[in-house]
Amino acid sequence: MISIKDAVDQLANREQTAREALTAYRQAIEQTQHHVFPLFPRAAQAQQPVVRKILQDVAATPQAVAGSAGRWAEAVATFAACAQAAQARDLAMLRELLSLLAQAADDSSGLSQNSAAGFEHLGKNLEQLSTAPDLETLRDGLTQHMGRLRQFVAQVLADQERATSRLVTEVAQFEGRVAELETLASTDSLTGIANRRSFEASLAMAIASGQKLSLLLYDLDEFKSINDRLGHEAGDQVLTHFAHVLRDEIRADDVAARIGGDEFVALLYCPLEGALRRSKQILGRLERRHEVTCNGRSLFVPIRVSVGVVEHLAGESAASLLRRADEAMYAVKGHRAAALR
Repeated sequence: MISIKDAVDQLANREQTAREALTAYRQAIEQTQHHVFPLFPRAAQAQQPVVRKILQDVAATPQAVAGSAGRWAEAVATFAACAQAAQARDLAMLRELLSLLAQAADDSSGLSQNSAAGFEHLGKNLEQLSTAPDLETLRDGLTQHMGRLRQFVAQVLADQERATSRLVTEVAQFEGRVAELETLASTDSLTGIANRRSFEASLAMAIASGQKLSLLLYDLDEFKSINDRLGHEAGDQVLTHFAHVLRDEIRADDVAARIGGDEFVALLYCPLEGALRRSKQILGRLERRHEVTCNGRSLFVPIRVSVGVVEHLAGESAASLLRRADEAMYAVKGHRAAALR
């Protein structure tokens, strides 16, 4: 017969487990709300009240976790669909803008005074848009100017006026600025692979798609000692070399990213078995020493990494997947340290 003390202890353990699960669930929602939703504010706008209501319900009644899971999954799926639609609309708008300007430049001739003034005004608008600090500002500007741009191009084409070479230059500069903003928003400046923000967005969309996913989480062992002994320039070369190895060893539709100082991830669209094989291939390429330049001298530096390999579980959040990968990676690092003692 179970004692009263044992019964109380069991109840306390169950309550502790429930509290930990509730905390993890809330953290997963909050991380998505703070790090993924801001990538597409308009797509997230309709979901924010739902997310706030879920968090309020869970905070008030822990038993609401089960009932809120379906609402949370639906909110994430709706956000992902809206974000993809927003990307498609942005791309279509940019293509239309460049097509209209190119058409106006090719087909028009004999600018009237009004059209010449309109061209000058349009050029200034494009120049201002090309200095947009981020993609969201650029999208807002495009939305505001597209209607007037269509009317102006229609007028220019109707009058058979020719655009000046200055407008052609402005179009080229504008197109280059769009490409630059896209790159800055998603790329790690040192290594050239995806940055944390881009990776988190890719992971959220991949999970929402329901595809088979695995994650490789890497940490460079003793990287601090390389910086301390050889300097940060040598350390940057090591990071760049590892990033290139990681990118070269995964498929084109997989994602390689640098998410911290010496932390890298690879998001693979395959089950665990394939991810383990790919991880062995990557480690095989790192077994030799890598040449770096330090103070004008060439040195050979060994690159050693610890890696956690995990497969996404059905219904698992991005935060949980990353946490399990991190735990697996540190377990490998701990075993390696113990073996060297």
